[in-house]
Amino acid sequence: MDAVLDALRPEAPDLRDVDEKVHRFVALAREVHRAAEVVMLEGPPSTAEAADRVARRSGELSGVMRRMVRNAHAGDTSGKPADTALAAARERALYEAVKDFRTAAAAVLGNAG
Repeated sequence: MDAVLDALRPEAPDLRDVDEKVHRFVALAREVHRAAEVVMLEGPPSTAEAADRVARRSGELSGVMRRMVRNAHAGDTSGKPADTALAAARERALYEAVKDFRTAAAAVLGNAG
């Protein structure tokens, strides 16, 4: 996701580069969501809840990213500053959710501390 957002930063992004990065992101996101589903089905409630939060935060950030990609293809830069700020906020929220998941998983695995 970072690579996609970085590719969208220039005033006139290279759309071929953006699309390649989106394609890679989609493939990786599918793998992550499959892994999260396994954790939610087989893991203890503490890790399942943390994995669900990661999935929700990831989806929220993905939504902004998809809108930014659509707008870039349409040549619409009117919402770019607001979307860039929203993406940064959602990226921080995702980072916190991932950090919480790591803490929950470490506790379950006996690796806390």
